[in-house]
Amino acid sequence: MNPLIRAAALAGYEQQATEAGLSPAVQLRRAGLSLAALRDPDRLIPYPDMIALLEHSAQASEQPDFGLRLSQRQGLEILGPVAVITENAADIAQAFALTGRYMFVHSPAIRVTVEPVGGASGRWVDFCFDIEIEPRPPCVQAVELALGVMVRCAHMLGQGEFRPHEILLPHARAKGSARHEQLLGAPCRFNQPQAAVRLSARDVRRPLHGSNPMLREMAQRYIDTQFIEPSKPFSDRVRQIVQRLLGTERASHQSVSQMLAMHPRTMQRRLVEEGTSFEKIKDEVRRTMVESMMRSADPPSLSVLMAMLDYADASTLTRSCRRWFGVPPTALRTVFDQAK
Repeated sequence: MNPLIRAAALAGYEQQATEAGLSPAVQLRRAGLSLAALRDPDRLIPYPDMIALLEHSAQASEQPDFGLRLSQRQGLEILGPVAVITENAADIAQAFALTGRYMFVHSPAIRVTVEPVGGASGRWVDFCFDIEIEPRPPCVQAVELALGVMVRCAHMLGQGEFRPHEILLPHARAKGSARHEQLLGAPCRFNQPQAAVRLSARDVRRPLHGSNPMLREMAQRYIDTQFIEPSKPFSDRVRQIVQRLLGTERASHQSVSQMLAMHPRTMQRRLVEEGTSFEKIKDEVRRTMVESMMRSADPPSLSVLMAMLDYADASTLTRSCRRWFGVPPTALRTVFDQAK
């Protein structure tokens, strides 16, 4: 399966590429992406395409630290709903641990882990980053982009009080790249077993100012109910996107497959493999929504119901209700009241 990532991971790319003397549109097209994709942060794009884009951009601009420079334009906001959890953690250690737990919302191909150096009593803690793609493409720029963002996030969470002890990079220092220490604010060690930001164990356990446990718990509940982990069936991921888009006139076969960064026929084939189809899933979501809304204390009018279900006319809604419940929509409230 082609691993995906939210387009927010390329926030600032257009400006960075332009300043480097590149045409963003040309570079994106070469990688199979578009400017339109960049301008929708929640859009899912193929992660390998993003990795290739960064590598090509570094070569074309003759900036071996292109990814690291791009990281200076990004922060917690690129994580979307996960950012609320991160910034309301008790301390930096918990912030990165929870970010790793919910990273699948941003990309299921990214792993962020917290590893004490020398055991629980050690002086240092590594916040590790890894890309789980097989076969793994050259990804120096993507790794450096991620490490740069991690450093900026730690700096922001600690309100400038914490500085990394050192940065570990799994690749060799590129010829002509001398700004790593300046941009990352710490000594850099190359050719290491893993990519990591190393911080003081004492610092990462200091309480974060302004943390709100209630907001963190609310955000966790939201993600737990609204987002599907990649280990769950593909049909559940499609269903979740349909639920989010229904009522926006964008819950079409084409739009949903686009958000999953795959051809509509590919999406349909995968659904057939799981014994369902896009139209069946959309129909099930609509039926569930109707039942839920009509059981509420203040059910919507039929015109509102039509809009929420993306129905063009009342006759289509009527046919659906007769098929689902055996009665027209005007009789639904009576049916559900009698069933109580």
